[in-house]
Amino acid sequence: RVNATLKPISPNGATISIRRFSRRPWTVTQFISSLNTLSAEMVAMLWQAIQYELNMIIAGGTASGKTSMLNALSVFFQPYHRIVSIEDTREINLPDSHWNWVPLVSRLPNTEGLGEVTMLDLMVNSLRMRPDRIIVGEIRRKEEARTLFEAMHTGHSVYATLHADNVEQTISRLTTPPIGLPKEVLDALARIVVTFRHRRFNIRRVLEVGEVMKNGRFNILYSWDIRHDYIHERSKS
Repeated sequence: RVNATLKPISPNGATISIRRFSRRPWTVTQFISSLNTLSAEMVAMLWQAIQYELNMIIAGGTASGKTSMLNALSVFFQPYHRIVSIEDTREINLPDSHWNWVPLVSRLPNTEGLGEVTMLDLMVNSLRMRPDRIIVGEIRRKEEARTLFEAMHTGHSVYATLHADNVEQTISRLTTPPIGLPKEVLDALARIVVTFRHRRFNIRRVLEVGEVMKNGRFNILYSWDIRHDYIHERSKS
């Protein structure tokens, strides 16, 4: 992904930022063994949640590994399921065994302001494809979040990313403006996984895994002990 700026927007001169992605997507086994991003016990719980088609949001800050985590967990989907992914920039990459996967990418308008295809347009259209699972690259607006939760309530399994620093902030972002969803609809959301990037040590960890209960209440199942670099179980589901 490339971003460039020119004068007079950048007064000190032209800049270019290149964000490189791994040629091969990260796998869950790499997250457990070589990177220590999450624990095997946590993965087993998330795998079980995916098998039971529970809805899940991956939250975290910028460059904390949200999309990489979502991509790694998507491998647990049944290969025969119809999967629709919706993104601004193509990052989700499922293996060839998922033969019924339909990737969709939004489009900016042309110089005349025509031809725009928004994330919301793709989300509404995806519901007409009879998908078993829907992956959304990032939730930003109220309309996108409302459509997402409507999909949950109509029986679709939904997985998405959101910018938030912990489980409590994730629920707060969903239920306060500008998104402003009523707390009652959050019952359809089962798990919140929060990724974290420690900038000083340049490591990424799963900070928290939360279980969403009625009326926006939550229960922290796993959390990261920063002092000992250890993920431990906080409470039972």
